[in-house]
Amino acid sequence: MLAELGAEYGTPLFVVDEGHIRARLEAFREAFGDRTVLVYAGKAFLCGALVHLLDEAGWWVDAVSAGEVELVLRAGLDPSRVLLHGNAKPRAEIETAVRAGVARVVVDHPAEIRTIAAVAAKRGSGGSPAMRGDPHVLLRLNADVAAVTHEKVKTTGVAAQFGMTVDIAAEAAAIVASTPRVQLAGVHIHVGSQIGDLDTFRRAAEAAVDFVAPIRPLFGACVDMDLGGGLAAPYLSGDPAPRPADFAAAVLGGLENAEAERRVGPFRLLVEPGRSVVANAGITLYRVEARKRLPDGGDVLGVDGGLSDNPRPSLYGQRYEVLPVSRPVAGSGIPFRVVGRHCETGDLISSCARLPEETDVGDIVAVAATGAYAYSMSSRYNGLPRPPVLFVDAGDARVVVRRETIEDLFACDAALSGGATAQSSRSRTSTLLSNQPSGSNLSSSA
Repeated sequence: MLAELGAEYGTPLFVVDEGHIRARLEAFREAFGDRTVLVYAGKAFLCGALVHLLDEAGWWVDAVSAGEVELVLRAGLDPSRVLLHGNAKPRAEIETAVRAGVARVVVDHPAEIRTIAAVAAKRGSGGSPAMRGDPHVLLRLNADVAAVTHEKVKTTGVAAQFGMTVDIAAEAAAIVASTPRVQLAGVHIHVGSQIGDLDTFRRAAEAAVDFVAPIRPLFGACVDMDLGGGLAAPYLSGDPAPRPADFAAAVLGGLENAEAERRVGPFRLLVEPGRSVVANAGITLYRVEARKRLPDGGDVLGVDGGLSDNPRPSLYGQRYEVLPVSRPVAGSGIPFRVVGRHCETGDLISSCARLPEETDVGDIVAVAATGAYAYSMSSRYNGLPRPPVLFVDAGDARVVVRRETIEDLFACDAALSGGATAQSSRSRTSTLLSNQPSGSNLSSSA
């Protein structure tokens, strides 16, 4: 089927198994039960079709920008099931979220409290019930919980730019409690991503309880305990694959160890899986465009994508398996170095992919486990339009994100997109140049 999809829809091509996502959503629900609010971390991968699946399964969505908020709302998700995160949220972004009536805004630093209060004060009493309600906030805690993962996906510790230390967060709690029009709903802690050491989640739960317990009167009747996500997903054969049930046992065990019910009283648990929901649901199909013999005697395959549709190997050395699609596997194959087409030495997809010896130009190969942080981190580097996304389910395929075109690349370029904007830009430039004194920098550079 993959070869046919590559031929019909072209490459590069993201292919996502819809059934796999549904199964993962249900596995997390079974692990945590109905009392836990399951929040999907949208930064891992987000599109309208995925939001529909999340909505059907009763999940919330964690957004980190006004664009992500707008996407999930346009897809039909109720704003009361949306969280807004972000470590440097512009005021306009906070206004967008608060006006929409999102469930929670996660406060990353104390200055945000003033901004949220000012936005809430401007809203008045008009609008929908959601808009009339005061914004509810969670305080993002940067607790001393060391996560065993890559340095670039750690989100707590002395070098992390996310959240507040325990002392600063306690001061922020007091500020929120005394600020009109803002409600202190709870605490949030997310220690990092791609975490396989389950004890990390237990310690994060204990840290959240230890923070809330001494200042419990500052919160409302029920405290939101948002313990984030970060559960690892397997990328290579033999990688550990912790289950949602393992994640739940660690989180719930940490809350029990910390005596959350006795020390905190009524609370509601939220967790935010992302990568572990979608990573293994997706693959990327590429077409081989070049086969070369390297000076060291090895063979290199150049494919028609790479850095612009998946920057993670270049960013922090993420390793992937490359699998043959066009040719049957006979034995273990031979090693190839698989590279992308971009003008970067670091555009490496695999340093040692074992593929059939006959693999050559025109063949299609698949890179597994690209469901998370590939499409969502894709770019237009080197002027390449972004690939489409297909959802497949029980043998059927549907385009859920179309392939970008060359025209899409130029849509925001005022000098190239035509119309009044381009004409106005040229007119202003001509006027500016004609008004420059002789010998000015602008005139001479032009």
